[in-house]
Amino acid sequence: MAEKIKITYVIPSLEAGGAERFILDLIKNLDKAKFSPSLILFDHAGFFWEEALALEIPVYALKKRWRLDPFNFLALLFKMKKLRPDIVHTQLGGDVYGRLAARMLKVKGIISTEQNVNLQEGGSYNFLKSWTGHFAKYIVAISEAVKKDLIKRYQVPEEKVRVIYNGLELSKFQGEAYHRQPGEAVIFGSIGRLATQKNFGSLIEALSLFKDRNFLCLIAGSGDLRPVLEKQIKDFNLGEKIKLVGLQKDVSGFLSQLDFFILPSLWEGLGIVLLEAGLKGLPVLASRVDGIMEVIKDGETGILFDPQEIGDMAEKIEYALSQVDSPQFRALGEKLQADIRERFDIRKVAAEYELLYYDLIH
Repeated sequence: MAEKIKITYVIPSLEAGGAERFILDLIKNLDKAKFSPSLILFDHAGFFWEEALALEIPVYALKKRWRLDPFNFLALLFKMKKLRPDIVHTQLGGDVYGRLAARMLKVKGIISTEQNVNLQEGGSYNFLKSWTGHFAKYIVAISEAVKKDLIKRYQVPEEKVRVIYNGLELSKFQGEAYHRQPGEAVIFGSIGRLATQKNFGSLIEALSLFKDRNFLCLIAGSGDLRPVLEKQIKDFNLGEKIKLVGLQKDVSGFLSQLDFFILPSLWEGLGIVLLEAGLKGLPVLASRVDGIMEVIKDGETGILFDPQEIGDMAEKIEYALSQVDSPQFRALGEKLQADIRERFDIRKVAAEYELLYYDLIH
């Protein structure tokens, strides 16, 4: 029997996020008869730590104390040396540390996954990503939008970029019947970090135009902008209509409360929460930006708006509130659900990564 291929995944942490969710699902769906995965979190453990331990693979949580922490890098280097992987797979902030450590240890295969269009990255980090990118044989972009950004931002040669969409475990997000009774408040919501990218401030401003409507908007997530958003909700006197509900361990359960889903992001590499909402059969309203447009077809599987135009966002919300019970509106969710089941099954995604892994070491 052939020896298993050892893969070490390197990411900063397992905080709640689409990229972290994806890496756990990818590991879970690898063919364990052929691959032996391990996971190093070089910064800290995070939200999904217990779930990682349940995978019954080697998982290590290191501690990063400073922005540039040489002791942290050495700990990563020694841990990786002990694991002796055939392949190192990095993503997020793990790209610089992980690729450099793998190069120093002469790891045969180095691969990275780029999860976003990184509009907020600084020049020095861009330089380090570009430099260490030379060590990787392949860089996987999770969408065509991310591929375009990779080539432009980090000067990655197009021939080393592969596009593989992120995927989900379909069984976790079974669609459910529509339960809202006539006359009840319309409940809709969103999931994301409370950060500039997610643009929740604009959503709150748009919802201030509908104070007389019977709705409840639930925003799940955590982040530095929470105090700012809380003040904005208070200033608009929307405390009874918009709730910041924090991190949600049971994403499927959270989505089951909603009549529709909204994602007002200024940019997205893909938007894994769209896949989760779509798998629940929810109609989706989302920003007309590159990554999202690879998931949502405007007017067919969802409704798109300009995230920087409050009026356009408000117009689409008004439509959703008025048409929430109509068959045409519900059909948007049904069509999106079918499309996501076809295109974003994690089992298909894992199989595509396995092919790249084999290519790396042969």
